[in-house]
Amino acid sequence: MSLRTVLNVVPKPARTIASVLIAAGVVIGPIVGYLGQTLGNGWVPFHGVPLPILGAILGLALGLLVSVFIAIWVLALGYVYGDARRRSMPAIPWTLLAALVPNLLGFLLYFVLRRPLAAPCPHCGQPITPDQRFCAWCGYQAPPTNLAPSPDLRANTAE
Repeated sequence: MSLRTVLNVVPKPARTIASVLIAAGVVIGPIVGYLGQTLGNGWVPFHGVPLPILGAILGLALGLLVSVFIAIWVLALGYVYGDARRRSMPAIPWTLLAALVPNLLGFLLYFVLRRPLAAPCPHCGQPITPDQRFCAWCGYQAPPTNLAPSPDLRANTAE
């Protein structure tokens, strides 16, 4: 599965929030680093480079690092939301579970307990899961997917 197909599952607002978070980290990080070194130490040179410049560089690195981690978390929550909707599961409770259960156990629970992908009904186009025998919207009866004979029939034909 490519990164593009994974990101297509994530809703556009989640992708936008992640982009804004990264941009905010890039802008706010150097400002905080510069001000922290200016207000704390003044213009004391460190091997010829003033400390506020180093503070701005370190602030940029730290702001980018923190914002990327938060953006990845937002994208992961967006993936859970989009994938749950795609699989006809309650999206908001699963997203809240993934967000609020600590140590990423909520994400693990989601990926262990998620339903299979729903295919469109050939008659009306509404999503039906593989375990449904008929469409709940139009009543179309899906043909059986497992056409292999049962083990009892195979045992009887072998004699």
